[in-house]
Amino acid sequence: MSLAKQSKVDFHGVPKSDCNQHNQSTYCDYNEAFIRYDQYRRPHGLDNILKILRQSKVPIDEQTVLEGGFGTGAYLDNIRHHVQMINGVEGSDEGYRQTMQKVKNATNVQLQKGDILQLSFPDNSFHAYMVNQVLHHLDRRNHFQSINAFLSEAGRVLKPGGQLIMNTCSQEQLDPNSGSYWHFQYIYPAAYAMQKHYIPIQELGIRLESLGFKEFNCTISSEKIFYQRYYEDPCIALKPEFRKGDSAYSFLSEVELEASNRRLRKAIEEGSVYETMNRATTRAAEIGEAVTVSARKF
Repeated sequence: MSLAKQSKVDFHGVPKSDCNQHNQSTYCDYNEAFIRYDQYRRPHGLDNILKILRQSKVPIDEQTVLEGGFGTGAYLDNIRHHVQMINGVEGSDEGYRQTMQKVKNATNVQLQKGDILQLSFPDNSFHAYMVNQVLHHLDRRNHFQSINAFLSEAGRVLKPGGQLIMNTCSQEQLDPNSGSYWHFQYIYPAAYAMQKHYIPIQELGIRLESLGFKEFNCTISSEKIFYQRYYEDPCIALKPEFRKGDSAYSFLSEVELEASNRRLRKAIEEGSVYETMNRATTRAAEIGEAVTVSARKF
C-alpha cells in the first residue's frame, strides 16, 4: 500500500528500478500489483477496526477518519458506510484509480495522492487514523526510523483521544516454517527477507508509548487475508497474477523464483504440500494471519 518516496534500495532479488518513485513502496511495484490484487485478498480485520472505532467517546457515525496508504480501497470502501467522513492518502496511481471506481460519487469520501510521512492535513483533524498492511513498505533502515516519522505524523493529525489503528503482521506469523502462510515455505528466502521489514510488535508499542500514546492493544482476528481458494488449491501460488499481488515475491531473483516453483511443483506431485497447508491453517488458528494494533492519543 503506499508510502513516502525513498531513495533507491538494493535488496537481494529486488529489481533495481524506480518503482518506489511511482508507487511509494521501498521494494514493490504496486502499480502492477494492484491490477488484480482484489481477486485474491480480502480486507482482513474489518470487524476489529469497527470495534475499535466504536470504543471512542465520539459515536462512530460522527467520526472523521483517515486511512493512509489505502491501496485498492477495500477497507475505505467498507468503513465509509459507518463514519461521517473518511479521507484517504495513497501513493500509487493504480490504487487511487481503483478506489475512485469503488467509492464513485460518495459524498463522505475525500481522496488524495500523497505521502503518509508528510500529511497535508492540519493538526488535530481526525478521530481515528488507520493503516492496513502498510508499515512494512516503509524504509526499515536506521532501526525503522521511518516508523518514528509515521507515528509522529499520526500523533499530529489525530485529535486528543483519537485512535491510531495499524493492521500489520508479527514476525512469528511470517515464519516460513512455523508461520501462518503455507506458500512461504516454498519461497523461504523471500519470507526471511520479508520478516526483516516488519517492526516487532513489542518495539512498535515502545515507540507509541514514547510518543505519548496510551492504551496500546493488540487483537488477533479469525478472519482470513486470502480468499478460500488459497487455502485449498496449492497451484494458486504458481500463477503470475497471484505472485504479483504478494509483495514477498519482490525479494526473489528469477533464479530463486524458478527454484521455488520447482519445490512447489514437486510438493504438489508428492502430495506433501497438503501437509504444509494443513499445518499453516492450524498455526493461523492459533496465532492469526495478522495483528490489529491500536493506541490512543493523549
